[in-house]
Amino acid sequence: QLVLAFTGRLVEKKGVDYLIRALPTVQQQLPHVLCLIGGAGPEQPALVQLANACGVADRVRFLGALSWAGVAKLLHAADIFVAPSVHDSAGNADGLPNTVLEAMAAGCPIVATSLPGIQLAIAQDGNDGLLVPEQDVEALAAALIQLGHAPALRSRLGAQACQRAAQTFSWTRVADQLTEFYQAALSPATGERSSAPR
Repeated sequence: QLVLAFTGRLVEKKGVDYLIRALPTVQQQLPHVLCLIGGAGPEQPALVQLANACGVADRVRFLGALSWAGVAKLLHAADIFVAPSVHDSAGNADGLPNTVLEAMAAGCPIVATSLPGIQLAIAQDGNDGLLVPEQDVEALAAALIQLGHAPALRSRLGAQACQRAAQTFSWTRVADQLTEFYQAALSPATGERSSAPR
């Protein structure tokens, strides 16, 4: 069984409908796929209906809102984390989703859309995760199938994502970056005193 996981609020900009639309194609190549969706929100009834309409209701589990421990358990159970974020109908999009950073820190390989905020985390397609264009069901399905058939690639992407999360987004690294920023802001500009009278 191949477990796909999503966590987040079930709102339009999270793009969960594109994940569900991709599942019939994924299931043709990976018959034992299971998609676990953690989170709650106004889109849930429509997503349940969509899963039924796409014929994948038996492959999707809606887990509801999860505690921190529940998110950790889900990431531990997942073979692939999916972040199919999109610009919604009002033009809103995710910044840098915490869920992507959590999945990276957990060493979970990620398939995500190439929104600017997500690219802050997954800086290199094929290295820290796989990036696909937003609202592209075919590309999303193809990336999931590729990873589903390649356990060694999943291991490599997960390990590299975990390493990147630790090096770039850990509290220690963020604190160091803030310290550097404040020190630069508080130090006198270079060359300022060179024109002072001697």
